[in-house]
Order: sequence, then C-alpha cells, then structure tokens
Amino acid sequence: MGKYKNGINGPFSGKIGTVVGATSRGVDYMRSVPDIRVDNPSEKQIRMRNIMTLISCWLKPLKSIIAIGFKVLTGSKTPLNEVFALIFKEALIVNGNEISIDYKNVVLSKGELLLSFVFEILTLIDSLVHIKWQNFNASIYNKSDDKATFVLYNPAKEKFVTFVGVANREAEQAELKLPAEFAGDTLHCWMQYVNVEGDKVSTSAYLGEIVVG
Repeated sequence: MGKYKNGINGPFSGKIGTVVGATSRGVDYMRSVPDIRVDNPSEKQIRMRNIMTLISCWLKPLKSIIAIGFKVLTGSKTPLNEVFALIFKEALIVNGNEISIDYKNVVLSKGELLLSFVFEILTLIDSLVHIKWQNFNASIYNKSDDKATFVLYNPAKEKFVTFVGVANREAEQAELKLPAEFAGDTLHCWMQYVNVEGDKVSTSAYLGEIVVG
C-alpha cells in the first residue's frame, strides 16, 4: 500500500476502478482492490470436508476419554488429532458420496495395560447391560485396582454414554444402566482400563453390538 501527498486529482476516498483511496491519521493512502476468490471446490475437496466434519463431530463428545487414552503415545500430535488420524486411516468407509465410520475398527485408547477376556454380555430389562470378564495373572500391566471404562454409542440417536472407572479389574463384572429411551436400539461398545495413577491405559477393545432390552 502506497501513500501520497498530491495525486493527479488530489486525495480521494473510496473505490475508483481497481484502486481504493483512504486517509489514516492525516496520511492519504492508495491500495489496490484485493482479488475476490470464488470458492468452487471440486468433488474431492467436498468429500474431504465432509469426512473431516463427520469424524470431528463424532469424536467431540469423547474428548475427555481420548485425552486420557492417548496422552502417553501421541508424540507431537494432540490426543484428538491422533484418534482422528487413526479413524481416517483404519475406520473410514467411503462409498461414492456416502461416508461412514466402521465402529469395530475405532480405537479410543492405546497403551501397555492388558485387557481382560470378556466372555459374557447380557442385556437385561430396564435398559441394563451386564458385562463379565476374566483376568489374567497379575503383573505391573494387570493390577487388580485398574479401573474399567466403557463407552457405548447409539447410532440411531447419535448419542454416547460413557461409564468412566465404573468397576475395578478384580470385580470381573460391571452393570451399566442405560437411558430408558435406548430400549430396542443397537449400540456399539468399547472397553478400556486406566490405572489408579491415571498415567497408564490399555488399548481399547471393541466388544461388539448390543441390543438394549
């Protein structure tokens, strides 16, 4: 942007052709009109924007869960960015213009704690889910007081329900009370552990689909 004292026709303000005149603190300026860019994205760009919106919106309610689940192994990325990248790479389904998330391939935490063997998931009346598991031999990666967390997602209602630290590993079972409005819906379920100190986690496990009673 240039400044001048005496233009051909003296100082002016406003737009003339491709030039804009203005005055600031008693000094007269001229500058060119900025280019007007028309956003005309390609189909590929539109698809990418839709993918980013889908993943970002889906992950937003899980921000606190992810912050714990990935705070150790993210490197230079934020926990949310790490999960975003994993979903984009391993759990994204693109079929033409249709995009969706493959829930069984979603990972909500990554760590060195061992998971338990889940051998029974019962759906009971009154929207109750009863989960039973079996532990392996105790070790620094498998302590009795590790806290079990469960994440359930209802695609029909686009809602998450989380149960953070709902049971100790040694309990080998947990009962989850779901919203009554979920009755009859199919939910996707994940399980993970966090140690008492909160600085170690397990890699999350996808437990499958649950039809709420």
